[in-house]
Amino acid sequence: MLLTQNEECSCPKPVIGPLELDKRLQQRKEFIEWKRQEDKTAEPVTRCEAMSPIEYIGSGITVEPLSSVRLVGIKVHPTAFRKDNPEFKISFMSRRSLGYIYVETGKYALHITGNNTRQITITADDVDDLNTVLKHLVYTSVEYHIRQRDVIDIMSGDLHISINVLTQRLRMPKLYDPRLDGDISNKVTVVSKTFERYDCINKLILSVNKYYPNMSILVADDSRVKQQLNGTNVKHFHMPFLEGLGAGKNLLVSQVRTKYFLWTDDDFVFINETILERFVEKLESPTAELDLVAGYVMDNRGMVSDTIDNDIWKWVSYRREEDGSGCIRRTDSPFPYGNVKEFKNCNYKDVTPDFFLAKTEAVRKVGFDPEFERISHREFFIDGIGYLKIAQCDDVVILHDRERNKVYNKYRHSNFPEPVAIEHSNHVLFKNNLQCYQSWNQFYFGKQKRS
Repeated sequence: MLLTQNEECSCPKPVIGPLELDKRLQQRKEFIEWKRQEDKTAEPVTRCEAMSPIEYIGSGITVEPLSSVRLVGIKVHPTAFRKDNPEFKISFMSRRSLGYIYVETGKYALHITGNNTRQITITADDVDDLNTVLKHLVYTSVEYHIRQRDVIDIMSGDLHISINVLTQRLRMPKLYDPRLDGDISNKVTVVSKTFERYDCINKLILSVNKYYPNMSILVADDSRVKQQLNGTNVKHFHMPFLEGLGAGKNLLVSQVRTKYFLWTDDDFVFINETILERFVEKLESPTAELDLVAGYVMDNRGMVSDTIDNDIWKWVSYRREEDGSGCIRRTDSPFPYGNVKEFKNCNYKDVTPDFFLAKTEAVRKVGFDPEFERISHREFFIDGIGYLKIAQCDDVVILHDRERNKVYNKYRHSNFPEPVAIEHSNHVLFKNNLQCYQSWNQFYFGKQKRS
């Protein structure tokens, strides 16, 4: 059963809820944040003043499927009624036949044909009567859609105006409970993908246990022979051998139960400067509206950088042609997007190192492409263009304790032949509807040179 827009919520007995007051207040806070994000994509109300003889609301009218809504804001100017021909005719038509149009007639000097159909016509000789009736013009959705746009064509003589009406099923909020104790471990989960590097992943786990002893850690592992992981609060997901990095990332994010997750490579180690609360502060800023915040990486020599190698991209130039295809290249100009005004130590980026805190739901909407098995980094960020608002900040640092072994190196690089590299590059071109893109890893694309 669908509720109309004017009905109030009620539940038959037995009733579950509401929550206790403290939890309700907390729930309300989370809902306000969710609603703020939802409103970003809501239909804006666009009022079109009488440049023509008719005023109207061009967009912003939304209706629940199989419910009704008033087509507010329509008004005819008196100049539309000519002295030599005082009779004024105006028609309303559902272009996509998704709804019927209805108006209450009342005792007015007008004539209506086709009332409560996809097209009605009103004939009137008095502007006041007509405008009074237009205040009661109703659109009724007659087909079930969760999101579909109809267009109401308004025609009068040579005049043609269009009004957008959006049929939109109300979306169910999805809130994460941060708990009442304020522990960051209820907000953040650490996730990491490992392959044949148990010394590394165990160092990472123990470092997380040291600084955040209550924080959950999720590890996806596609090594050939699985070993026991050390530490506490660890969930160890065994994957088939060589299942891949993209598949592992998807698995991990699917299992996150907190509002945010921290992605880190398995050869990273928490240090005193790995202060996750600073990440959370930035993601929870109502004005910065960030989806992902990355930190800096320190090597074993104590050098701190915003990259983990010299070839990493930071900003992406994406151009789309008239036919919809596009081109991608690396942008080398320094800080083209500027810094985050709320956090002067943070700069907007397109691509960051694999050390970032992100909103779980935002990343789930982008996902990780399982096509990329051995090497997968920039592909996620390319897919996230236009979906994720990203920044990198210098006040959170992690140690990159780089360690590789013969087995790891064999499958990471040498087991990546040119035909596979070409197949993967073609996959990027097709998936992202690209004509071309600047290669970002020489070994990744076999014998191809960087452009």
